[in-house]
Amino acid sequence: GTSAPWEGAFARPRFEQAQRGVTPAQRGSAMHCVMEQIDLDEAVETKRVKQEVQRLVDGGWLTPAQGKAVNAAQIAAFWASDWGWQARMASDLRREFKFSTLMPASRYHPDAPEGETMLLQGVVDCCFTGGDGLTVIDFKTDSVKPGQEAKAAARHKLQLDIYGMSAEKIFRLPVKEKIVFFLKPGVGVPV
Repeated sequence: GTSAPWEGAFARPRFEQAQRGVTPAQRGSAMHCVMEQIDLDEAVETKRVKQEVQRLVDGGWLTPAQGKAVNAAQIAAFWASDWGWQARMASDLRREFKFSTLMPASRYHPDAPEGETMLLQGVVDCCFTGGDGLTVIDFKTDSVKPGQEAKAAARHKLQLDIYGMSAEKIFRLPVKEKIVFFLKPGVGVPV
């Protein structure tokens, strides 16, 4: 038989998930899977997001335990937000966009020899083209207390800078916004 995408050498045994539930990392992976795979016509209502989560469980993209750990209201709130609306309306929306790009090593290591390059790889959660450039959004599933969003977002600035520089290089468009979007409080912070 064929294996579901989540089954493999590094998957947590099903019995362990049933006994202990999913880890925070597995919950985050499940939320990102839904953000990538969700039918955007179904994305703005919690009830419909729950149906989409069930579709992903039935299709083997999520385990039943991961499906239960997904917070459908948080996902619906993002896609109903201004940034979510812009993303849904964009003609060039990319979700979970994997990239590899060469950058000058001196950007990250001042003592690097001139001409030395570094290979940067990553996954941009959400990137779309607006009228005057790109918007790059990184989703965070960790708990952030109200009023602490800006401080928490600052910890991710380098990551978003790398994503932004890579997106500019790949798409040959300027990045107009880089957003850290905390799904739990439903707050986006420009960085």
